[in-house]
Amino acid sequence: MPHYCYSAIDSQGIQVPGTLVANSRSDALQQLSASALTPLSLTEQGASRQSGERVSTAAMSAAFSLLADQLEAGVPLLRSLQVMSEQSSDSLLGRHLSSMAGEVAEGTSLAGTMRSRPRIFSELDASMVQAGEEGGFLEHSLRRVASIRERQDQIRNTVLGAIAYPALLAVVCVIVVTCMLIFFVPRFEPLFETLRDAGRLPAATVLLLWLSDGIRSYAVVGALGLVILFLIMRTWGDTANWKLSRDRMVLSLAGFGSLAKTIAVARFCHVLGSLLENGVPMLRSLEIARHATGNLVLSKAVADAAENVGAGRSLSEPLSRSGLFTSDVLEMLHIGEQSNRLESVLVRLATQLETRAQRRIDVLLRLVEPLLMLIMAVVVGFIVIALLMPVFEGSGVSM
Repeated sequence: MPHYCYSAIDSQGIQVPGTLVANSRSDALQQLSASALTPLSLTEQGASRQSGERVSTAAMSAAFSLLADQLEAGVPLLRSLQVMSEQSSDSLLGRHLSSMAGEVAEGTSLAGTMRSRPRIFSELDASMVQAGEEGGFLEHSLRRVASIRERQDQIRNTVLGAIAYPALLAVVCVIVVTCMLIFFVPRFEPLFETLRDAGRLPAATVLLLWLSDGIRSYAVVGALGLVILFLIMRTWGDTANWKLSRDRMVLSLAGFGSLAKTIAVARFCHVLGSLLENGVPMLRSLEIARHATGNLVLSKAVADAAENVGAGRSLSEPLSRSGLFTSDVLEMLHIGEQSNRLESVLVRLATQLETRAQRRIDVLLRLVEPLLMLIMAVVVGFIVIALLMPVFEGSGVSM
């Protein structure tokens, strides 16, 4: 009998990983349901995970849009997935759509099939689709996912285009500086022996020679350390504790942390607003929306807030104690609750936050190139000055 690896949410909202033995995928889902666990992902051990393979954002966006078109035209979901699997221009996506059609035929929800393929579909994709399935607006959710995918691809292309030249300069600079420290600087060391013995070797030159010796002596050790670190990250990178620590670290980064927080809050507001607009109960909406944030720290804060909401309290009050929501966002949430227009306020707030995030991205991109140029100028300037100072010192010229 096959073994299945799963990640699920228990009755207390805690993410629980594990494995189980079942005759089929549907049997495994029934076992999880009997244990009061809500599956986030379910993967058969030994099944190919298509490691390293990715589906392009353009192909994903087209697939979501086409699926929405077929559903709006009255084509059943199962038939739509089968047709798309045959017509998909991406072979990997076509294979996944075909297997997803089989799982849907066994009774698995579309969101469930997506969550079992975390390398293809993000948690946001699955959460939005789950919201559409539960709220009866699946076509709208699919179009929204396609729009988000296209927007993310646009932002990624903008970022890559903006940093391509600075990144190339940085790589060239690192290679040149490393080669200078390994091959060029050591040639000057015999020339500086007299000044070193006399104790007149400038501190900058001493530091430069020390760096050169360190790189030449510990290059292999450093490379092995990087390989070991990579293997550790690959092994433990999918654990819940590591993801929580990673997300907490991301939010604490200067400059970038506030941007990541804004994007996560925007996702939460949009998904929650869409769910409430389509009549999904508040507690169920919060449970789905918190997984769409893409950040476990924010997800945990929303889970804590859901407990207070279940006790009849407001949403904005517990969220304010998390420290993850800005005062203007909390004020708008409070106004939405007081006026019974929370869903429309959330959707409008999500749009405002996305616009704010885009502006911050534009500002950061404008700062990247001059910052890299400044760093490279300082590094190269330090090497040149450190090599010239002993020359002037030996000739009696002071700098």
